[in-house]
Amino acid sequence: MRVACILSALALIASTQVAGADCRLELELMSADLRGVHLTEAQSHELAALVDQVLKRCRMGWEASALEYITKARAVAGIPKRDWLDDPEPAGAQTDQPAR
Repeated sequence: MRVACILSALALIASTQVAGADCRLELELMSADLRGVHLTEAQSHELAALVDQVLKRCRMGWEASALEYITKARAVAGIPKRDWLDDPEPAGAQTDQPAR
Protein backbone atom coordinates (compact mmCIF):
# COMPACT_ATOMS: atom_id res chain seq x y z
CA MET A 1 0.00 0.00 0.00
CA ARG A 2 2.79 2.43 0.87
CA VAL A 3 4.51 1.77 -2.47
CA ALA A 4 1.31 2.83 -4.24
CA CYS A 5 1.37 6.15 -2.38
CA ILE A 6 5.03 6.65 -3.24
CA LEU A 7 4.33 5.85 -6.90
CA SER A 8 1.45 8.33 -6.95
CA ALA A 9 3.63 11.07 -5.47
CA LEU A 10 6.42 10.35 -7.96
CA ALA A 11 4.02 10.46 -10.90
CA LEU A 12 2.49 13.73 -9.70
CA ILE A 13 5.82 15.47 -9.23
CA ALA A 14 7.27 14.07 -12.43
CA SER A 15 4.34 15.52 -14.38
CA THR A 16 4.67 19.05 -12.99
CA GLN A 17 6.93 21.83 -14.17
CA VAL A 18 8.43 22.19 -10.67
CA ALA A 19 11.18 19.67 -11.27
CA GLY A 20 13.97 20.06 -13.82
CA ALA A 21 14.24 17.76 -16.82
CA ASP A 22 16.73 15.37 -15.19
CA CYS A 23 14.66 15.13 -12.01
CA ARG A 24 11.46 14.49 -13.94
CA LEU A 25 13.04 11.81 -16.08
CA GLU A 26 14.69 10.02 -13.17
CA LEU A 27 11.49 10.18 -11.10
CA GLU A 28 9.52 8.71 -14.00
CA LEU A 29 12.08 5.93 -14.48
CA MET A 30 12.21 5.11 -10.77
CA SER A 31 8.42 5.13 -10.60
CA ALA A 32 8.21 2.66 -13.48
CA ASP A 33 10.93 0.47 -11.94
CA LEU A 34 9.11 0.38 -8.58
CA ARG A 35 5.94 -1.12 -10.07
CA GLY A 36 5.55 -4.64 -8.78
CA VAL A 37 8.41 -4.37 -6.27
CA HIS A 38 7.52 -5.78 -2.86
CA LEU A 39 9.08 -3.83 0.01
CA THR A 40 9.18 -4.47 3.72
CA GLU A 41 7.64 -1.88 5.99
CA ALA A 42 11.11 -0.66 6.97
CA GLN A 43 12.11 -0.32 3.31
CA SER A 44 8.90 1.57 2.57
CA HIS A 45 9.56 4.06 5.37
CA GLU A 46 13.17 4.56 4.31
CA LEU A 47 12.15 4.92 0.67
CA ALA A 48 9.45 7.46 1.53
CA ALA A 49 11.98 9.58 3.46
CA LEU A 50 14.44 9.46 0.56
CA VAL A 51 11.75 10.34 -1.99
CA ASP A 52 10.78 13.30 0.19
CA GLN A 53 14.38 14.51 0.03
CA VAL A 54 14.43 14.00 -3.74
CA LEU A 55 11.27 16.05 -4.18
CA LYS A 56 12.58 18.88 -2.00
CA ARG A 57 15.83 19.03 -3.95
CA CYS A 58 14.05 18.88 -7.32
CA ARG A 59 11.82 21.80 -6.33
CA MET A 60 14.89 23.80 -5.23
CA GLY A 61 16.63 23.09 -8.53
CA TRP A 62 19.41 21.05 -6.90
CA GLU A 63 19.31 18.28 -9.47
CA ALA A 64 22.75 16.79 -8.74
CA SER A 65 21.84 16.35 -5.09
CA ALA A 66 18.39 15.00 -6.02
CA LEU A 67 19.97 12.44 -8.33
CA GLU A 68 22.20 11.24 -5.47
CA TYR A 69 19.09 10.66 -3.35
CA ILE A 70 17.41 8.84 -6.24
CA THR A 71 20.42 6.52 -6.36
CA LYS A 72 20.06 5.90 -2.60
CA ALA A 73 16.32 5.26 -3.00
CA ARG A 74 16.96 2.77 -5.80
CA ALA A 75 19.46 0.94 -3.56
CA VAL A 76 16.92 0.71 -0.72
CA ALA A 77 14.29 -0.69 -3.09
CA GLY A 78 16.78 -3.05 -4.74
CA ILE A 79 16.30 -1.57 -8.21
CA PRO A 80 19.65 -0.73 -9.79
CA LYS A 81 19.89 2.09 -12.31
CA ARG A 82 19.98 0.63 -15.78
CA ASP A 83 22.07 2.44 -18.34
CA TRP A 84 20.09 1.95 -21.53
CA LEU A 85 23.01 3.12 -23.67
CA ASP A 86 25.45 0.56 -22.30
CA ASP A 87 23.16 -2.42 -21.72
CA PRO A 88 22.53 -4.70 -24.68
CA GLU A 89 19.01 -5.27 -25.91
CA PRO A 90 17.28 -8.21 -24.21
CA ALA A 91 17.16 -11.40 -26.25
CA GLY A 92 14.28 -11.35 -28.68
CA ALA A 93 13.76 -7.59 -28.37
CA GLN A 94 12.36 -5.82 -31.40
CA THR A 95 14.58 -3.29 -33.11
CA ASP A 96 13.96 -0.69 -35.79
CA GLN A 97 16.42 -2.35 -38.13
CA PRO A 98 15.12 -4.74 -40.79
CA ALA A 99 16.14 -8.39 -40.69
CA ARG A 100 19.02 -9.32 -42.99
